[in-house]
Amino acid sequence: MTNKATNPANTIDSVFADTWLTVCQLKNGVPIENGLAFYQRVCEQIDTARQQLQELGYSTAAIEHMLYAQCALLDESVMNRNIQDAGYEQWLKSPLQATYFNTLEAGAKLWDRIANVLHETNAEKAVLICFHRVLALGFTGQYRSSQDQHRTQVLKQLTQRVPAYALTAHLPLTKTPGLSFNRRHWYWLSWVLGGAALFALWWYLSNSLQQQLQQLLH
Repeated sequence: MTNKATNPANTIDSVFADTWLTVCQLKNGVPIENGLAFYQRVCEQIDTARQQLQELGYSTAAIEHMLYAQCALLDESVMNRNIQDAGYEQWLKSPLQATYFNTLEAGAKLWDRIANVLHETNAEKAVLICFHRVLALGFTGQYRSSQDQHRTQVLKQLTQRVPAYALTAHLPLTKTPGLSFNRRHWYWLSWVLGGAALFALWWYLSNSLQQQLQQLLH
């Protein structure tokens, strides 16, 4: 695990790597064939992230902020697709935000959390990084559109305060037994630049990683 004190960006991107990849796959249209199995696997991602963050010594408040953002992003990524598959049906029964935080208002409440942290004098860098990644991966919540002016302004503030995403050799790739791949087959397309030079994180994945993550989703 990356040392949080020396490299908070790589630490957070390492802790949440599986979630970032899962969200990219959902946004690329990969269907969920087994809703319950996928839900359980995503819950494992959240539980593992909590454990790793605790071991790294982050405060309870910081961990709750980051896990709340993780749940909100995953919930929105599943529910805002143009398909109503087994995953959609599973999420109707039990969104992650309800399971972990007993709320159905993450679309608004996450923005409140972001605003509060941005106004803190000594805001935890890891929390800012996590919030930035969640917005860069497309979370909109109550604003619905990624081009909403307020959303754009908040993302700009976060972008100015955190390091850009860096794909580094030590970030873990999700492993699935029986499958093998080479890192040269993992394609990094780009940060998509928007107005005011905002970064939007997006991955296009190779055939081998595509097959691997399809199994994760199924």
